[in-house]
This record gives sequence, structure tokens and C-alpha cells, in this order.
Amino acid sequence: MPFRFLDHTADVLVEVDAPTFEELLAEAGRALFAAMLDLERVSPVVQTFFSVSGKDEADLLYNFLEELLVYKDADALAFSRFDVTVDRSNGLKADVVAEGERITPDHNPRADVKAISWHDFRVWRDENGWHARILFDV
Repeated sequence: MPFRFLDHTADVLVEVDAPTFEELLAEAGRALFAAMLDLERVSPVVQTFFSVSGKDEADLLYNFLEELLVYKDADALAFSRFDVTVDRSNGLKADVVAEGERITPDHNPRADVKAISWHDFRVWRDENGWHARILFDV
């Protein structure tokens, strides 16, 4: 399973695993929206293009997730698919195509993630691929 929710007393804690860093970003984005609504009900009818940068992989993942929250809060968009390309030639930058639709009651909204917390935030790579531990502030 690319992501799994872990027990947490007040917020939503998730661990994400992926073979590549690009897929880690995509799965973390899916986990973010799965924490808030029924992801299987989100159709990829709208495409949104954006870029984010970071000083390292953790910073880039954090900025990516924060950008997704901006689209959720400003445009009421939920995304279920991501195509991510990471460019390391001049710093660290991700170009993202996010696909989804406007949030409706049909998506069975649950918790509203307000922010990504730096508390217990971690990104690492090992022989099994890339991993992240993320706390969503609800």
C-alpha cells in the first residue's frame, strides 16, 4: 500500500512509501485528500499545473502539500491523480499536473486538513525506495 494512516490523538498521521521521489510526492498528495474525503469519488476532470521548489526533499514535499491545500481552500478543488516531474539541475523543483474536481457533498467530506505540520515530518530513502511520515493538522 502506497500510504497508510497511523493512530494519532488529535490530527492525522500518515506514512507514505514509493519507489521514486516523484511517486512519493504523488502518493503523499493522494494521502492528503484521502484524509479529507472519499478519494475514489474524485474524478480527474480538471487539470491544474503548478511548480514548487525546496532546499531539500523534505522541504519540497512540504511545499507541494501546502500548495495543494491552497487549491483546496481557495478553489475548493480535490485531486486524485498527480503527474510529477522533479528537476534537480538547478536546485530542487517539481513540476506538477494535478487532476481532480471541485469538492461536493458526493465526495463524503471528512476531516478538514488546515495545515501540514513540521512536527514529526520526515523524508528518507533506503534500499526499498522513498518514505515519508507526515502529520496533517485538522
